[in-house]
Amino acid sequence: MKILLIRHAEPDYPNDTITEAGHLEAQALANHLQSMDINRIYSSPINRAVHTMQYTADLLNIEPVIEPWTRELSWKASGERDESVAAWDIPGEKVRAGLPYPDHSNWPGQTPYKHFTDPYDTIKRDSDDFLRRHGYSREGGRYRIDASNEETLAVFCHMGFGLTWLSHLLELPFPLVWSGFWLPPSSVTTILLEERSPHWAVPRCTGLGQVSHLHKVGLRVSTSGLKANV
Repeated sequence: MKILLIRHAEPDYPNDTITEAGHLEAQALANHLQSMDINRIYSSPINRAVHTMQYTADLLNIEPVIEPWTRELSWKASGERDESVAAWDIPGEKVRAGLPYPDHSNWPGQTPYKHFTDPYDTIKRDSDDFLRRHGYSREGGRYRIDASNEETLAVFCHMGFGLTWLSHLLELPFPLVWSGFWLPPSSVTTILLEERSPHWAVPRCTGLGQVSHLHKVGLRVSTSGLKANV
């Protein structure tokens, strides 16, 4: 099975939608996805994801399913000078200021990450439920194959949520994923449930933040979500 984790197109936050450029991105994305044999479409309930997704759902004639658990996170960087900063925007220079770096064993005790223990556990449970519905039951860091599944799922969501979900799927500490990766608007990140034995699958990222559909039609890559050097 493949999961296409798709960030919404360029956002128009004040109007709860996507920008004019975002609509062009979403159209180019839909045309690109037309050749990827998508079987199911899922979306966050937030409009910028829904409005991005609708182009693909209409073109492929697939009835989308809204997944509330994939909505953007409301986590704030408590303890930062500007507490309106989203948690995944904590500067990398602070994350890497000292050793040890945040990992699975120590981040629950570090400020501000200790405030995210419960909501992160919720995402993990929701993710595990989602994959169980598609034939994969998590046991430790791997997934038992309950039913053969070769479908491709498109999940339209958000950068903060997407990075956090990736950290769980790939067993990486989310503070380092937050500060080390960025997902461009309308980008496609591909996760393969790699089955190297008859009984177990392990998520493997085979493409991160891909935007070839934008280059193909001459659209610029939006820098929305980057905080410097833009």
